[in-house]
Amino acid sequence: MNALRLLGRFFLLLAFAEVAIGIWIWLAGHDVTRSAGEVWYALEPGSLNFSQAIVQRYLLPEIWEQVAVPLLLRPFWESVVLLFILFLVTGSGIVYFTVYLSGHRRRIHTKE
Repeated sequence: MNALRLLGRFFLLLAFAEVAIGIWIWLAGHDVTRSAGEVWYALEPGSLNFSQAIVQRYLLPEIWEQVAVPLLLRPFWESVVLLFILFLVTGSGIVYFTVYLSGHRRRIHTKE
């Protein structure tokens, strides 16, 4: 149960880190209305190519074609928001269900 809770917290941390990086890129003066792929390529072209190779070789090529490419074709700001929502919902869902299933729900004590 603790491993799942840790995974949920990792997703939450990932969500907020992703938003922070998106804001940092915007404040650095990059055009956030360009596609996410263009912004990523302008920042670090080697990591974009490396990510594509890793996903296509060691995972599934369909993941790159059906998930990553449509996300990279969207405007950068939209990709940041979509990934934030995905990571936030996933992380908070995992944390909520681990707390709910473990029975450690918070009880409200009232003074009488």
